Amino acid sequence: MKNIFLIFSLIFLLSACGGRNGNDYEPYENDLTEQNSNGEYENGEFETAEPEIEPPPPDIPIYNEYNISLEIDPSARTVQGISHIEFTNRADIPLDTIVLRVYLNAFGEDVSPPPFFPELEWRVFPNEPDFGYMDIQYAFADNEPLDFILDETILTLNLAEPLKPNTTIQLLLQYNAQIPQMAHRTGSNDYAMWFGMFLPTLAVFGEDGWHTESHYPAGSPFLLETANYRVEITTPSRYVVVGTGLRTEEVIGDTDTKITHFTAHQARDFAFAISPYFQNARISTESGIDIHFYYYTETLLIDEILEISRRTFEHFEEQIGAYPLGHLTIVETDLVEDSFSFSQIVFVDSWYLNRGGRYWGVAHGIGNQWFANIIGTNRTLSPWLTDGLTRFVQAPIFYPTPESLRARMERDHVSIEDRTTLFLYRGLYASPNRAHYAHTHGRKAMLMFYALNHHMGDELFREFLSEYYQQFSFNIATAENFIELAEEIYGNSLHDFFYEWIHKGTVPELP
Repeated sequence: MKNIFLIFSLIFLLSACGGRNGNDYEPYENDLTEQNSNGEYENGEFETAEPEIEPPPPDIPIYNEYNISLEIDPSARTVQGISHIEFTNRADIPLDTIVLRVYLNAFGEDVSPPPFFPELEWRVFPNEPDFGYMDIQYAFADNEPLDFILDETILTLNLAEPLKPNTTIQLLLQYNAQIPQMAHRTGSNDYAMWFGMFLPTLAVFGEDGWHTESHYPAGSPFLLETANYRVEITTPSRYVVVGTGLRTEEVIGDTDTKITHFTAHQARDFAFAISPYFQNARISTESGIDIHFYYYTETLLIDEILEISRRTFEHFEEQIGAYPLGHLTIVETDLVEDSFSFSQIVFVDSWYLNRGGRYWGVAHGIGNQWFANIIGTNRTLSPWLTDGLTRFVQAPIFYPTPESLRARMERDHVSIEDRTTLFLYRGLYASPNRAHYAHTHGRKAMLMFYALNHHMGDELFREFLSEYYQQFSFNIATAENFIELAEEIYGNSLHDFFYEWIHKGTVPELP
């Protein structure tokens, strides 16, 4: 592995380029005298002055680029990795630092706040507490070593010189990680290892600087920009590796080693899973999208899981818009929740799958492809914009008639109507436990969208969601963007409606 790291480092040092600042073109000055009417200069010499040409704009990449090499030792549950990251400063000010998020370190010992609620510790650690970490060994920028600070989940790279706007820099990180035995976005059990929000990921730079929100225990506390990924993962050859993007495999000679390559464009993140026990089942949608299901439990109701996956996928394409990423993968794992969604891949909890039922959680994970991965939002500040909206759009899959849907909404309304602290605008930091989060950004938000649908009418509401999807796919939408677009489509103010639902802690009556 050390030799692999040295080779990659040498390649990077030889090929990496500096910032793209355009051409420093200075036009020649014309010191000749004025031309006469015959096109000759007054001194009788006929010459052409050098034209004054504006320098071309800088070559600004649309997306950041990740080129990643990982080597995994499943028996030791360790990972050694190198990330080559091409980062472009798209802010309007120079940057002295670049910040990345290392979310695995939220699962270290004595981290505050812990990334799960205390009442769920038994589910996160079904055996005993097991902690994980990622250690950053080296950091470089344009071939030069960088000073850096790793403070739990926040990796701050201190640049030798400020990075000017519209300038690109090449970063290199070398790191190792220990994967805990736990049931969360990243984790492992006796059958598989899975890696969600695992890679060091560029933070988002906004009006107030770098976003460094805590890994709150509720919801999905992430704000992510889309990027392009090229990832190669080295494992023992018997392991099946599935992940975000297009996959190819190569076995290294006669060795017990396999490299799995992934290429993903415009991905909100990169997630993957490995197992020597994975079996694969597949179903296709009417639009020709393949849904793959990788599992290790023999007793699962495979046909039922695939069928609800297909129905959900086709429902969201019909109601919201076409899925642009080619295929979708669902993977059996151990999770603290029913499902977690990442770009082109959904992790689903094994216990939940084995319990059977209507698979609401499977549908929710698939629906989040539209409202969390294709459309990005600040899921720490406005989780209702993802969770509540996905819940409402998926509800007709299980309640297909207006009467059955109304009955479901009324039941949820009754379950939370006496509560007075369900403030949607407060975000994840205000949820003291899982139930409060589910009541606020799940049930109340779903009821708000049901009421908004009734207020706007079916036709306008559907037009609104379609336009929302078209405008903000692969971008980041704010609550303000959402409300402004709703008012534009509706043709009138919705201020009172949204104020009543978002800024008051009580639950309005259903229309």
